[in-house]
Amino acid sequence: MSSCLSGLESDLERAIERDDRLVKEFLQRNNLEAVETALGYFFIKESVHEEAEQIENGDVLGVYYEIRTLEGQLIERYFDENLPPRIFSHSEGGLVPRAMNFAAGLAREGEVINLYVPSYLAYRDYSFQQLIPPNANLNIRVKYAKIFSEDELPEVEDEIILSYLMENELENFEKNPDGFYLKMLDEGDPESPSATAENVIFFTFELFQLGEEETISEITSESNPFQYGLDRTGNLKFLDLSLGGLKKGAELEIIAPSYLAFGKTTQVFPFQIRRDLFFQNYIPQVARPFEPVRMKVKIVHISG
Repeated sequence: MSSCLSGLESDLERAIERDDRLVKEFLQRNNLEAVETALGYFFIKESVHEEAEQIENGDVLGVYYEIRTLEGQLIERYFDENLPPRIFSHSEGGLVPRAMNFAAGLAREGEVINLYVPSYLAYRDYSFQQLIPPNANLNIRVKYAKIFSEDELPEVEDEIILSYLMENELENFEKNPDGFYLKMLDEGDPESPSATAENVIFFTFELFQLGEEETISEITSESNPFQYGLDRTGNLKFLDLSLGGLKKGAELEIIAPSYLAFGKTTQVFPFQIRRDLFFQNYIPQVARPFEPVRMKVKIVHISG
């Protein structure tokens, strides 16, 4: 057993040494005078804003970025500042690739940093189609554009929801005082008991990231519906708030901000690898942070 563990440690150490060497060789070859960090990545500040607010642990940040391999292969470019920044929490497990999250602590709001990142601080040995090769060392250019206050975040998501409703000409969604939007399609059987915390609710559903057509989760078979008890530990708050009092046969659509749904999940750049990372158990939630979700629900049965 100790021999096997020693072999694994040696393989890991060799991989780290290889990546460190490749990053340093890249910097030397391109005459880049980057600062080395204790964690193993290097950085060069492209722009400095001495008077701006320093980013601190726990801040919620909006960023623009470009991610390439050191060989120059583009993984994703999101640097159009006419678009809203993409958001993550500068906290433990807040972002993949990790070095972008770590480096936020070096920056002030509005600063641009170039990062030179060994794969063990990026995607490690993960690969995705032709987009991301395994053990890819990265060059990341990132602008830490905005620090969001706690008061701003609900407003940001509400604006996203209102824009979505307007652009798609969707009517009859009513905003609940708690912050989610609900549209009743069918009130259900008036003779059915109303759902309470004493019941188990059986329902089918389709769950989407708002604005996307592919579901992030679904159960559509009425013979094998999802079972749900109200007001239980781990529940999604918007479901507890919207399903109470409903009757068998009720159908509804809900649009809920993330703070009533899955919360501050790990952010992933680029977005397109998120589902794959979830199915491979690299991240715990498929829903993105700081973005609303849309859910279609049909109540099949209410026990008790």
